[in-house]
Amino acid sequence: MIEAVWAEATEILDLVHDSIIVRRMDGTILQWNAAAEAQYGIARGDAVGRRLSELLPGEPPELLEQAEAELLEGGAWEGELIRRNKAGDEMIIDVRWSIRREEDGTPRQIVETGRDVTEERANEEAVRLSDYRFRNLFEAMAVSFWEIDFNGVGAMLVALRDQGIEDIRGYLLDNIPIVREMLRQTLTLDVNAKTLEMFAAGSKEDIVGLHTERYWPPENLPVFVDSLIATLEKQPTFIRETVLLDHNDNRLNVMFTVAWSPDTRKRGVVTLGVIDITDRVSAERKLQQIQADYTHAARVATLGELTASIAHEVNQPLAAIVTNGEASLRWLGRSEPDVGEARELATRMVADARRAADVISRIRNMATRQTTGHELVSVNDVITDTLDFLRRDLQSHDVRVTFNGTADLPQVDADRTQLQQVLINLAVNAQQAMVQRGVENRRLDIRTAPIPGGHGVVVEIRDNGPGIPPDLASRLFESFVTTKPNGLGIGLSICRSIIEAHGGHIEVTNNGGACFTFSLPVQVQEADGGDLRCEKEAPATDMAGASSD
Repeated sequence: MIEAVWAEATEILDLVHDSIIVRRMDGTILQWNAAAEAQYGIARGDAVGRRLSELLPGEPPELLEQAEAELLEGGAWEGELIRRNKAGDEMIIDVRWSIRREEDGTPRQIVETGRDVTEERANEEAVRLSDYRFRNLFEAMAVSFWEIDFNGVGAMLVALRDQGIEDIRGYLLDNIPIVREMLRQTLTLDVNAKTLEMFAAGSKEDIVGLHTERYWPPENLPVFVDSLIATLEKQPTFIRETVLLDHNDNRLNVMFTVAWSPDTRKRGVVTLGVIDITDRVSAERKLQQIQADYTHAARVATLGELTASIAHEVNQPLAAIVTNGEASLRWLGRSEPDVGEARELATRMVADARRAADVISRIRNMATRQTTGHELVSVNDVITDTLDFLRRDLQSHDVRVTFNGTADLPQVDADRTQLQQVLINLAVNAQQAMVQRGVENRRLDIRTAPIPGGHGVVVEIRDNGPGIPPDLASRLFESFVTTKPNGLGIGLSICRSIIEAHGGHIEVTNNGGACFTFSLPVQVQEADGGDLRCEKEAPATDMAGASSD
C-alpha cells in the first residue's frame, strides 16, 4: 500500500518543472523527481537513500545549519544555495524548504523545490558589470555625454510623416517655430561631469529634467534638423561640426554626435556626445593666418624680383601719354588748331592711361593681403593674363614662351589671384634656373588639357633648364627647400598649398628640364591628376604678344 502511494506521488512529482526533493530530518533523500535528475545530472536511483549534503556539496556546513535552524523555527525557508552537480560544475539554486509534520507537530520530512538560476545570475552580473563600465566611461571620459528622451520629438516626426509631407527637412527649415518646439520636447535624462564643466553648469539639476533648446543658436538649427532626419531614416549615427551655447551664452565649437542602439531606439532614448574642438578650430584659424601671411610675403617677394619689369610696364603707357599730350598741345597751338588730330591723340592718351591703370591694378591685386575670392574662371584666360604681366621680364631674359591652350576647357571654381601667384612663381623659377645655368635658346612651354571625363583641367609648365636635383625632387614642395643659392624655400610650398586648397594636385618631373604639372577640379572636390605628363616633344605655338615692345 505504501509503495503504491509512493509510486503515485513520484508520477505526480515528475510532472512538475522545478526540482523537488523530499528528505527525512536527518537529510536522507526519499523523493527525487525527473526535474531534479535533469538539473543535477543524477539519476533517481543514485539519489534516493543518500544524504543530501553528501550528494550535493557546496555551501559550508555552518551556513546549511543556520538555514535549517531558521527552517525549524519558522517552518519554511527560502534563499539561494551554491551546489555542485554530478559533473562538478558549480550551480546557483533558488530553493524553498518547508516542513511536513506528524499529527502531534513533530517535524517528519523536509520538502524542497529548486530552480537553477546560474545563467540568470550570470546574465544579471554581466549587465551589472556592463552598466558599471558604461557609467565609469560615461563619467570619466573627456567627452560630454547626454541621455535624451526623444519620445516627444519622435511623435512629432511621425505625425509629419503621416501627414504626407515628403520633404520633412525642407518643411522644418521653413517652419522654425516647429523646430523650436521639437527642441523643447527633448528631455535630458542624464549628463556626465564633463558636460557640467563644458557647459558651465553648476550641477546636474541645472540640466537634467530640462529641454535642450537653450543650447542651440538660431543659425545652427539646420544641424539639429539634420540629426532629426538621420533619426527618421534610422541611421546608426550622426556626426557634424557645429556651435552650441553654454550656460553663460558663450559659443562652443563642438563635434556633435548622436547614437542610437536598437534597445535605446525602442525606448525612445538617444545618446548625445559633444566634443569640444574650440582649441582645434582656433589652431586651424591661426594656421590659416600664418599660411595667408606666407602667401602674401611670397607675392611681395615676387613683385620685388619683377621690379624692373613692372617699371617698364608702367613707364611705357606714361611715356606714351606724355608724348601724345605734347603733340596734342602742338596741334592745338597752331594758328589754325587741328582739332581732329588733337582728338585722336587724346583718345590714345585715354587708352594708355587705362593700360597703366590695368597694370597698377594687377600689381595691387598681387601685393594686397585680400584675394578676389572663388569664382568660375577660365584657366586659359588666367594664363594669358599672367603671361601679359610677365612678358617684359621674360623677354628681357631671352625666354621664348609658347602657350598651347586647349579650347573649350571647362571653367574651374578658383581664386584668380592665387592661381596667378602659382603661375608667376613657376614661370619666374623656370626663368631664373635657365639664366643661372647659362642655358641658350631658353624655352618655357605651357599647355592645358581637360581631365578625362570632364572632371577638371590639367596645366603643364615645362622649361629646358637644368631640371631638379634628384636629391631634392621628393622634397621640393616642402617648406624651406630650395634650389636657389639665396632662396627662402617657401614659394613652391605655397604653390602646393594653393593647389591642394582648390582640391587639386601638383607634381614635378625631370624630362629635358623641369616639368611642373597641376590639376584643378571643375568643382571644389577631389580630382584625379589627369593623364597629361611631360612628353619628349610638345606642339608649340608662339605666344601672342611675345614680341618686344
